[in-house]
Amino acid sequence: MTAKYSHFLGCVMPTKMPWAEAAIMRTLPKLGVDVVYLERSTCCPRAGVWISVDRRVWLTLASFNLLQAEQQGRDVLVSCNGCYVTLFEANKVLNADPKALEEVNKYLGAAGLSYHGNIRVRHYLEVLYEDVGIERIRREAKKLTGLRVAIHPGCHMRIWADGHILRYFTEIIDALGVEIVPYGLEQMCCGLQSNLADREFATYERAKKKLDAIQETEVDGLVLVCAGCYDQFERAVSTLRKKDNYDFKVPVIHLAELVAVAFGMTPDEFGMRYMRTAPVDRLIEKLERITGTARLPAELAAATENVPR
Repeated sequence: MTAKYSHFLGCVMPTKMPWAEAAIMRTLPKLGVDVVYLERSTCCPRAGVWISVDRRVWLTLASFNLLQAEQQGRDVLVSCNGCYVTLFEANKVLNADPKALEEVNKYLGAAGLSYHGNIRVRHYLEVLYEDVGIERIRREAKKLTGLRVAIHPGCHMRIWADGHILRYFTEIIDALGVEIVPYGLEQMCCGLQSNLADREFATYERAKKKLDAIQETEVDGLVLVCAGCYDQFERAVSTLRKKDNYDFKVPVIHLAELVAVAFGMTPDEFGMRYMRTAPVDRLIEKLERITGTARLPAELAAATENVPR
């Protein structure tokens, strides 16, 4: 039976990463995944912050998001590592601890709601690797041969002791025919959480160190699957550009964008060239050359319209 998913967007993706949202929502149905938007969602909220502030708030807000999917009769699909950890861990607590579920439902009851814990929380990579199938991806994807990328797995991708989500990440990229170029700092945090204590440290000792190492490899892009990490890199690049005239030329992209291109979408169909901090035109041109979808120059395109067929 085909799994049904409600896609939890989180806060960052719809405001700063609309191209990732579009790539996911337009590509997954083509691959046989039944996916709709999660309705009436709030912030996840971030576990690394709210558990230490007020665990009840964390569980209650997370359960509100989970029950939206439960009411839709669907599991939750999450395309951000940080949101995934929040919702997965909250769901695990609520299923294992009846008292916690009872307390949460007391708060939800004020709005006439209740959560029963009858759904799963699934990472975008799990849906691709397990539901779509890694062998199908290897078999059917248009190989993006010649594309060289650095990867940023992010801290929360390592939630599982068996490391399966990290393995899925690299295997899917490989299945698309993309070369992963090492830069030595793959396991370093982007610095997002450090902003709460020291923004200078988060910017210079975490984000910039990674960005410097990545830029030295001369890769075509930096690939991630976390909206929080994207937000950190984007803000760091903007800050460094204003303060230090920092020139970072490697576009930061979500894996979903490469999946979309590999399965027949052109970059412009999901808005890849818009709302980017680092320039993306060179990457788009390379993807169009690889896939044979390069657009004709305007003058040539106009001229060919009048050529007899």
